[in-house]
Amino acid sequence: MSRSNQTKHLLAESLQELMVTTPLEKISVNDIVDHAGVGRNTFYYHFEDKYDLINWYFQSGITQFLVERGAYTSWDSLLAAIRDYFLENKVFYCNALAYNGQNSLQKYMFDYLCSIFEQNARELNPDISASETCAIGQFFSGALMGILIPWVLGGMRTNGLVISDLTIPVFNHDILQKLLRGDT
Repeated sequence: MSRSNQTKHLLAESLQELMVTTPLEKISVNDIVDHAGVGRNTFYYHFEDKYDLINWYFQSGITQFLVERGAYTSWDSLLAAIRDYFLENKVFYCNALAYNGQNSLQKYMFDYLCSIFEQNARELNPDISASETCAIGQFFSGALMGILIPWVLGGMRTNGLVISDLTIPVFNHDILQKLLRGDT
């Protein structure tokens, strides 16, 4: 791991440890760097603000997690992996997703998921227009966030999110393909 990534991970770990006892809104950059034992300049060399750090942690963490877990053959396996990842990082995500203001993780996740759904829509139907692709991305991202956020903010009770709850027909590839083709 490069020195830059080590520093980023150190700052993320510091934030995670602080979030165990302090709500995100009350944690300052000074708190993060003091806890990590680095200077403010080091923080600002890597991140614009604490929300940029949170978004980096999410992107690097979920991407690495999903890549390490391999290819997904179904929505069930993908959603189970996402659930497991969130459970493994429960304190962080319960706190980080509670904030929904400017630069929030909720917005970042929505945009991240939207891009994934847009890419899937383009792969399923290469002739689809950009506006249709965008609408599909927003719809499916909103649907997934609408399930994940209440579960996370509710404390991620393991009996509160059963993968079958997420496998609503909207996440079925056959149905998605029919929707994209306009089949009825």
